[in-house]
Amino acid sequence: MNGARTELMRSAETAYPPLSVKIEGDGPNVVLIHGGAGSWTHWIRTIPALSERFRVHAFDLPGCGDSPDFPSTWSNDEYFAWAADAILRTCNGPFSLVGFSFGGSVAAAAARLLGERLSALSLVAPGSFGRPERRDVTVKPMRARDDVEVDERANARHNLGQIMFADIASADEATVDLQIENVRRARFPTRRISWQDRIESDLAPVTCPIQLIWGLGDRMATPSPSARAERVRAAKPGARVDLIPGGGHWIQYERAEAFNQALLPFLAEFGQP
Repeated sequence: MNGARTELMRSAETAYPPLSVKIEGDGPNVVLIHGGAGSWTHWIRTIPALSERFRVHAFDLPGCGDSPDFPSTWSNDEYFAWAADAILRTCNGPFSLVGFSFGGSVAAAAARLLGERLSALSLVAPGSFGRPERRDVTVKPMRARDDVEVDERANARHNLGQIMFADIASADEATVDLQIENVRRARFPTRRISWQDRIESDLAPVTCPIQLIWGLGDRMATPSPSARAERVRAAKPGARVDLIPGGGHWIQYERAEAFNQALLPFLAEFGQP
């Protein structure tokens, strides 16, 4: 992505350390926050389409990617406040916010801290539906445990096919490389946030337009993407829901074109200053 740059945003007035952020494009602001054990690269197939008409800010959250560690003694509320602080200090004027998986949990919880500058909120396969039950997935370790070596590449590909993709063929060699790099740099236990049961309470005070996007083959969204969508709609009847066939949890990567066709019109309509 030519012209992209990574910055550490800092202000003398903030108590929080800077977060790493990839910035590209010009136009209305769009903020992207990634999923668990990830980084800005969760959006690598989204940023080119968005940057044609928006100024994209793709953050690495605390304890992920190139951003600083999150102190173990800090609360989840501090995590949300740190993310909100970074967003508010990075973006001039209004912005749209798009969060994926764990990042969807963070986006929903941080939304109340962003005030009227938040113009639109899109949650992509978000967490915060409680501890998952009856997930039909198996996960293999990517790090050696008790001196037992693992096949990192084989296990990464297996996990992508189980957790992230509907079709294991989506996990090509470049994607395995990306996954390994993200997992190696992941230091924050994201389940402490994404497994909380709080989606309705987090979205209750949000007044901007809300969109939810899932791949219909998302095995992480138990009992189903449709059931999760209906749960949100019961609390926020005006929320827009897009369910994309043929893709799994990491829908913006596996079905990038279909995902962009769902996200861009929503941002074009509601994400303008």
